[in-house]
Amino acid sequence: MEDLSKHSPIELNKMINDVKAKHDALKEEIIGYTFQAEELEKKINEKLAILQEVEKNYVELIEEMSNR
Repeated sequence: MEDLSKHSPIELNKMINDVKAKHDALKEEIIGYTFQAEELEKKINEKLAILQEVEKNYVELIEEMSNR
C-alpha cells in the first residue's frame, strides 16, 4: 500500500469515500448474483422434479410394452 502520510486530510477523506463507494457497489453486485443463483437453483429443482416424473413414466411405459 502507498504511504498515506503524504496525503492531506481532505485527500484521505476523498479516498475513504471512494473506497466506501466501491465497497458498497461490490456488495450490491454480490447480493444481486446471490439472488440470481437462488432463482436459478429453484428453476433447476423444478426441472429435476419434472425430469423424475418423466423418467418414472418412461419406465412404466417400457414395462407395459415388455409385458405385451
